[in-house]
Amino acid sequence: MRREGNIIEEIITPENMEESFWTVLRGRKRKRSRSGRALIAHKKEVIAELTERIRNGSFKACKFFEKEVEEGGKMRHIQIFSLKERVGVHAIMKVVDEHLRGRFIRTTAASIKGRGTHDLLCYVRDSIANDAQGTEFCYTFDIRKFYENVDHDFMKYCVTRVFKDNTLIQLLSGFVDVMQKGISIGLRSSQGLGNLLLSIFIDHVLKDREAVKHYFRYCDDGRILSGCKKELWKLRDIVCKQAAKINLVIKKIERVFPIKQGIDFLGYVIYPDHTRVRKRNKQNFARKMHKVKSRKRRKELIASFYGLVKHADCRNLFRKLTGKSMKKFSEMGIVYTPADGKKRFPGQTVSLKTLINLEVEIHDYESDITTKEGEGRYLVSLKVKKTGEWKKFFTNLEEMKAILNQISDVEDGFPFETIIESETFDGNKVKYKFT
Repeated sequence: MRREGNIIEEIITPENMEESFWTVLRGRKRKRSRSGRALIAHKKEVIAELTERIRNGSFKACKFFEKEVEEGGKMRHIQIFSLKERVGVHAIMKVVDEHLRGRFIRTTAASIKGRGTHDLLCYVRDSIANDAQGTEFCYTFDIRKFYENVDHDFMKYCVTRVFKDNTLIQLLSGFVDVMQKGISIGLRSSQGLGNLLLSIFIDHVLKDREAVKHYFRYCDDGRILSGCKKELWKLRDIVCKQAAKINLVIKKIERVFPIKQGIDFLGYVIYPDHTRVRKRNKQNFARKMHKVKSRKRRKELIASFYGLVKHADCRNLFRKLTGKSMKKFSEMGIVYTPADGKKRFPGQTVSLKTLINLEVEIHDYESDITTKEGEGRYLVSLKVKKTGEWKKFFTNLEEMKAILNQISDVEDGFPFETIIESETFDGNKVKYKFT
């Protein structure tokens, strides 16, 4: 595995330190707090101090208090760090996470930029839709108290496998050593480092060595889909063996089952032909709505619930619990208009000669486009009837431009069907036309 160096120089750039400062101090509550006001008043000195401590490797996150938080029916001990230390940790991990992201398999999510629950949900549903036979059964596993049981030695080993900058290794090892056992749930670094540990010991083993086609992981919660139960039990043994290597234990709730029973994952229950919201999420929302009297708070809860159910087949549920109808985007009549007023067409830009003798549907056009060939070009949007592909082409042919202008004045002129033909004139000149 290729190791990366010179990461510290990326971390201590003024732009990264400034952005990290304001990211941690976002929101009115943090800015108005006693420590927030003090940091803002001495921003230059704080950033200069943190920059120097990161450069020489002396930065540590050690000042925190613990808070008990109920999450998903479980009580967790969260470590709350000072704002100043959180600025330094964020500056380091913002750059580290960018370097780590390319090493993670595409079907893992949680605390990875651009990869959340709904992104992974789309991958699961697409796999089931595109490979029904190969996703008939599911193996589900979850690691018991993952963050509390992470082995420090294995975590540091993973860091040294990826980075060769001794100063950065020292800083990241310091984040691991904050807790006597496991890694801190409240520290910004724990999500990225936890993903790295599972990526090396489980994800890449399954994808690279075992060639598992349908594998998905969200933090310490994993799902493997296959068309064969026997194969899934074999993979189950591999997952348990790899977890045991790094002193982690798979929960007893692991099982292999047909997906027609529903895959409980990412807050949803995913079936072969539809998706529902997890029962616990429905119950929690209904109970909150029953207790809340404030109209403003009710609107906030409904908006939050809508953000969850709009990714599932739950229009009736939403109406029953909120008394409101969930609209389809196509029913709203909302159209994006770019600031420059120009139209945006889908598909690849192709030359006219690649469209000769094809049956196409001309859907729209944009006039007076400037390209490197000159001004006054038209951009035409079309769909190839045989394949259903969207394409577009530029033209400066006066005949074609005049026809498009005339059709735009005709009621319901677009879209229209045509075949694009070529015609040779003056010996070797070629022109194109609609027929």
